[in-house]
Amino acid sequence: MHILIFNCGSSSQAFQVYQVLGPGRFEQTASGKAVHVATQTQAAPEIRWKIQASTGTTRADLTSHRRAAQAVLALLREHRVSIDAVGHRFVHGGELFHQTAKIDERTLGLLQQCLPLAPIHNPNSYSVIEVCREQLPGVPQYVVFDTAFHARLPEEARSYAIPRPLAEQHGFRKYGFHGLSYQYVSGRAAELVGKPLPELKLILCHLGTGGSSVAAVRDGHPIDTSMGYSPLAGLVMSTRCGDIDPEIVLELVRKGYPADEVSRILNHQSGLIGLSGYSSNLAEVIEAGEKGSPAVQPYCRLAFKVYAHRLKLYLGAYTWLLGGADAIVFTDDIGVRSWQLREAVCRGVEDLGIVLDPDANRMAPADQASQVSAPGSRTHILVVPTAEEQVILEEVLAFLQPGAGTGDHGSMPVDG
Repeated sequence: MHILIFNCGSSSQAFQVYQVLGPGRFEQTASGKAVHVATQTQAAPEIRWKIQASTGTTRADLTSHRRAAQAVLALLREHRVSIDAVGHRFVHGGELFHQTAKIDERTLGLLQQCLPLAPIHNPNSYSVIEVCREQLPGVPQYVVFDTAFHARLPEEARSYAIPRPLAEQHGFRKYGFHGLSYQYVSGRAAELVGKPLPELKLILCHLGTGGSSVAAVRDGHPIDTSMGYSPLAGLVMSTRCGDIDPEIVLELVRKGYPADEVSRILNHQSGLIGLSGYSSNLAEVIEAGEKGSPAVQPYCRLAFKVYAHRLKLYLGAYTWLLGGADAIVFTDDIGVRSWQLREAVCRGVEDLGIVLDPDANRMAPADQASQVSAPGSRTHILVVPTAEEQVILEEVLAFLQPGAGTGDHGSMPVDG
């Protein structure tokens, strides 16, 4: 049995195909990532992939996540990869979904109601579901939600200080995101630290090429997180503003900006691209800040400083909230690749018991977990690649019939 996993981000689209060998046994037979999907960078959009023994890079039209999904399915079809089931990451399930669901007509209707909750994510994931329904007719599909991990946020963390009847009527509360990533890396952090997860206090930093957030986790459960009602709040991101004074939004509306235009500005034209005017990619921003032309250099330097400053604020707040952290964990593309960012936010806090090893930090591999804190640091500083697709796989397997992983029904090839 082969299960295709789609992990649709705001500017990327990862995919994995797992062959299920038996209960609790599976191996990866295909993997890849469409990068620079529907976004503004200096780099060309492409799909980096590994299928069985072959690896490659494919240039494709990645102007939308729908086109990216079509390109991925074409690639799998070209390599004669059969698909028995599909699992999808869906960022925001609102109050309608608190656990994994099988996709049918009723589920589709409920998912449509969730589209406005995460306008930079949910519509993209929905379009990928549509492509799979078109090209994989009859293949069961399942949807797994990032918000489920945060379903038990404490009242004081999830509640906004607005009139309670208004909040209850419209579902205005903090939901939290990147839950699949947090679910995985918290378990890995416990393994690396050598303590049971229920005994740990963790600060988890999911820093992606699209969205970024931080979560404070105690006893295996989140007690707060930086994203809120939508994925717009919190950290500075690639094209999203993160935390801003709400009066800015009101003032834009007063000045005649339609609500949809304000949403477009804050979700697609802000963050790194808004500050730098150059790129939404942090690595490109850092490089241009060091070696760029005089026209872009100061703005790229500022963008990096603002990005790091906001992250430091949340690290400080969550250290206080937890009463100290056993570990700070950096994950996702920026988290595992940017030694410059880790150095910028973990430098100068030695008096708090957080001591970075500069050499280990610079040498940390992006594809395997490592510790970059210095010996004697009270707080572990960990770099842990995430594996959201594995969490989605496990959710799908738990949902399938007991015999589904043993080849009890025939495979259905990818159908153009």
